[in-house]
Amino acid sequence: MDDPKIVTRPVRVDFHIHSAASVRTRDAGNEALARCTPDGVEKLVEKMDDPKLSINMCAITDHDCFDIEMYRALKSKEGHGSLEKVLPGVEFTVALPDDMDRSTPIHVVAIFDDRGPDDLIEALDSRIPKTAEGRPEYDCEDKSAFSSQRFSQILSDIGLSAVLIGHEKSVGREQRNDVSSLGAERADEIVLTEFVDAVEIRNRRNEVDMRNLVERYTKPDVPFVLGSDCHDWDAYPLPSANFHGREDEVGFCSLKCLPTFEGLVMSITDPSRIKVGNASFFNPAAPKLDSLDLVIDGEPLSIPMSAGVNVIIGDNSIGKSMILHVLTGLYGEGDDARRLKEGYREYCEREKIEVKSEIGSSRLFQFDDQGSIRRALEGLHDGTEGSRFDGYFQEHVNIDVVKEALKRHLASCVEALETKVEYNDFMNRLEEAVLPLEIHEVSDRMAVVGLLRAKPTKEVESLKNAAESVRNKVAAIGDDHRTVLSKLGKEAETDLENATAALDHLLSLVRGEMTSIKLDNTKRRILQSAASDLKKRLQQAKTDEENSRDAYRERIDGAASQIAEAVALRIGRKNRPIDPVDVDVRPGRTSVGNLEFVSELSVKKINRDYCISLLGDMFNKGPLPSIVDGIEGETNLTSEMVAAGFSVSKPSAERWAAEMKDRLDSAVNSIYERGKITNEKIGLDSEPSAGLYGRIYFDLMAGDEKQGIYLVDQPEDQISQTAIRKDVIRAFSEMRQKRQVIIVTHNPQFVVNLDADNVIALGRDKAQKITVRSGALEYECKDYSILGIVADTVEGGADVVKRRLKRYGAQDASRRSRQREDGV
Repeated sequence: MDDPKIVTRPVRVDFHIHSAASVRTRDAGNEALARCTPDGVEKLVEKMDDPKLSINMCAITDHDCFDIEMYRALKSKEGHGSLEKVLPGVEFTVALPDDMDRSTPIHVVAIFDDRGPDDLIEALDSRIPKTAEGRPEYDCEDKSAFSSQRFSQILSDIGLSAVLIGHEKSVGREQRNDVSSLGAERADEIVLTEFVDAVEIRNRRNEVDMRNLVERYTKPDVPFVLGSDCHDWDAYPLPSANFHGREDEVGFCSLKCLPTFEGLVMSITDPSRIKVGNASFFNPAAPKLDSLDLVIDGEPLSIPMSAGVNVIIGDNSIGKSMILHVLTGLYGEGDDARRLKEGYREYCEREKIEVKSEIGSSRLFQFDDQGSIRRALEGLHDGTEGSRFDGYFQEHVNIDVVKEALKRHLASCVEALETKVEYNDFMNRLEEAVLPLEIHEVSDRMAVVGLLRAKPTKEVESLKNAAESVRNKVAAIGDDHRTVLSKLGKEAETDLENATAALDHLLSLVRGEMTSIKLDNTKRRILQSAASDLKKRLQQAKTDEENSRDAYRERIDGAASQIAEAVALRIGRKNRPIDPVDVDVRPGRTSVGNLEFVSELSVKKINRDYCISLLGDMFNKGPLPSIVDGIEGETNLTSEMVAAGFSVSKPSAERWAAEMKDRLDSAVNSIYERGKITNEKIGLDSEPSAGLYGRIYFDLMAGDEKQGIYLVDQPEDQISQTAIRKDVIRAFSEMRQKRQVIIVTHNPQFVVNLDADNVIALGRDKAQKITVRSGALEYECKDYSILGIVADTVEGGADVVKRRLKRYGAQDASRRSRQREDGV
């Protein structure tokens, strides 16, 4: 048997059924309607119980009158067949000005609260003004309807909470007495000012047609209901026996509510609770926790759980979060998790609470405990790989290519500085070596002077190493990505083979050049060795004067070589712009709906400022401008000056360049790929705030098709009230259609605005024993009202409840106040 506390199946409604009482007002002469008396109620209920209809909640709404005997007769059938609730109602004729300011009568169905007081229901018809003949005493100019002022007074005199439904006879075809007969502008005004709470359509095609109808109004989410407008019970659910439309055009609404007036109010104030036909509001195939089973002080307690959104509320430190952790057995890892688990164990022992239910990993979609969402989003910045969102990032930054390109650029900057420092060092040494002018007679003996220098191999060796590295990486492509290559076709494999062959050819040329240089240097060493031996033999045969003259000639030759080297160093000086314009740092972008999953570098931008910041981490603030100038232009820096400028671990003058390159390489190696979730409105270059990330996160959870129960502790953390109202509530509303959701919250929006399907309120009685009260928002019994608990328990709850219920809550609030005074 269904538990009356929560909604387990939709409620089918028909709030527009006429009886013989309407013959006395507007339907005189309708013989079929005249037969619709209390004696025929049994037959009407049987028709409602037809499996094709299964009407659960209804109302007799006669024209401008209320027949208490008819109401009692139908009310007595509650619990028979599918019928669970009968509400009192009247279809009023109200004159309102149309777009041309002409007085135009429309029909407004008023459904009243059946919770009494009984004397008000008994006297309901007497509050409707009547003539001496017993007909409605209309006060508009042509005496065909009540004025809006008189209508408001009648509702006030009746004194019962009411839902007002403006009548539309059919979709897209405005007719007499329809709200739309006022004209588009005035009808829109009636809906916007909430003169009526909903729009009723008698005949329907489908839900799309219904939505198209209500979209004519500028008020968002206009609720609509379907009614039979039946004037002949023998023809029910058709309006009458001579109905000219198709039978399948007649339909009813399903409401996600308890079969009560309060349930109707909650549906009218949240149109997502209203659907056409035998609609499903939850995913029947989704895993769910049927009941939350507890033992409190030795007494077992089974709390029914909705397949939709369940919220747990209560005072701080009363065990709300504990329930989620014990249900899943998930506490995290490390010392904090151990202490949390131990703390909950001690709490349960102290309060004599046992949680008997459990949710295994196979039934769990996700458990977001306090702070886990923030930690997950912060972890996203530490790298996309392995993060909770890894699967969303399909395009990535080619970080290895970026790092290699940046290293080459920074190495060229170091080289540019090195060429000028080396020149300055050399010129300083050259100025110190002063060669005096001397005159010597020419010797008739042979002299051996000069030095054969080896050819440098550094640049060729660097090219060979780079080419070999690239060749190995290209070869690895064939091994690591064979499956993708085969999908791309033969052409891709051929291109890879050609690239490998081209690099092999380049390596062959480089290695040939290296062999040639090494052979040439070998010859130079042999010649130099022979010349040295000859020079020694000649020196033994020469006089001191001749040796002195030869030494001077060698010094001249050496000076000439130094001048030549100085010229070469001067010519070899390089300037290098620090801005790495040749480094491609395009982010990876993956679109998922209206979101962009951006893979980017951990550094904001790789530009001139970034490169200078790397130098700033290495050099003292004072010499930094000179270092930058030395890379990009002229400078007087020497090795000693550069080495002295390092901020920590100063290298030797001989090792400054190698040290500078190593530290820059180390800085580049620390760059990693991080993720960012954004959208076009925020901008790809902007950094979303923590609150915005929270909103985005719940959008992702709503879009995820994975099955399982979703548990979340305090989803309101770091998110503004406005964002919760505009974005997060919508995301959770989408989630409830896919999976069961269990929320712990202190925010009334996640209870009232989210339209929670089940509220579990933890509290304490006068003896300080833990108590649990639960039910749908509209649930109330002699002991408590869920809306009353929300208003009293959750900070700001009273205001949110008041805004949700608008005028409906006046009488209910007084009832809840009386309950609180009675100690409930």
